Amino acid sequence: MVVAVEEQSALLRVAMLVARGMRLEELFAHVCEESARLLGIDATGVLRYIGGERAVVVGVWRTGGARGLPVNAELDFDHSDSAIGRALATKAPARVSNYDQARGELPAVMRSMGMSASVATPVLVDGEPWGAIVATAVDEEALPPGCEQRLIALAELVAQAVANDRRWDELAASRMRLLEAGDETRRRLESGLHEGAHQHVVALALKLRVALGRADPASEEAEVLRDALADAMEASAELSELARGLHPAVLSERGLAAALQAVAARSALPVNLRALPGKRHSAVIETTAYLMVSEALGNVAAHAQAHEAWLHADDRGGTLIVEVRDDGIGGAVATPGGGLMCIADRAGALGGTFTLESRPGGTTVRIEIPTA
Repeated sequence: MVVAVEEQSALLRVAMLVARGMRLEELFAHVCEESARLLGIDATGVLRYIGGERAVVVGVWRTGGARGLPVNAELDFDHSDSAIGRALATKAPARVSNYDQARGELPAVMRSMGMSASVATPVLVDGEPWGAIVATAVDEEALPPGCEQRLIALAELVAQAVANDRRWDELAASRMRLLEAGDETRRRLESGLHEGAHQHVVALALKLRVALGRADPASEEAEVLRDALADAMEASAELSELARGLHPAVLSERGLAAALQAVAARSALPVNLRALPGKRHSAVIETTAYLMVSEALGNVAAHAQAHEAWLHADDRGGTLIVEVRDDGIGGAVATPGGGLMCIADRAGALGGTFTLESRPGGTTVRIEIPTA
């Protein structure tokens, strides 16, 4: 009864960590500790298979002066004379009672640590061996028959955590692909506008200018031509602004710093440039930063009733930090489907964060995106 209670308590503790989404490296350490305490031994580990004859230590627990391998240590094993090898081959818990006569790297390591017996319970992810929980002891008496079976439920929780991590990675990769595909579409639209419709409007304006030069300045025809030329110039300016909003050429050609300088210069109110990034980043990161600044400054001009704004874009270690602040009336919110919410979604897809603080006296919009 006591054994069952201990097992259930250990499983509950690990299950809660899995549910919280604890980082795998930390989770493996907790699993090793729970395994050691459950079996009453001094040394346990979680190993991940690398191919069919090699494994790497991803978690470890040692007490009482027990020697062992550190995290990230790798070792070769044999399928027949090692517990971890047998667990891989059979997809079932396995044990080896004595390594005295075995050859190879793993038996040598076991002997150097003063260990002579081990059990391994495989971690099966989607039905295939991902790794194993391994327990070692100085002799077989410390690992009584059936103890490897007691680690099955813990191994299943480890498998669930690994599978969850894979799903999150797949989701993040999918979101990244969507962002990149969307940005590529924006670039194509910008190029199409610039090289197609905008060039046609520019050519039309030139023809109107020539026609106006040939017409009698006081004639009704000249007045019509002047109006048409004004409309063409306005359309040209609007197309240029639309193209820049989709994806400015300066962003691709000269990078984020130059693009932010340009958008600040075009702002309807003064923008104080406090810092600019000193290096290039991936296209999707630079596009996200540019869109954030464009959206924030556009909101300031349209709604904030501000006198000026401040722009800070800086590389700090492995993070790009971009912040726009104003001295307006506040009240800004990131509404579903709105521009700021789209920026928040983009930052989240890149593993970053988005914050919005808006109160009387000013609004601050900030994103932090990992670049390393």
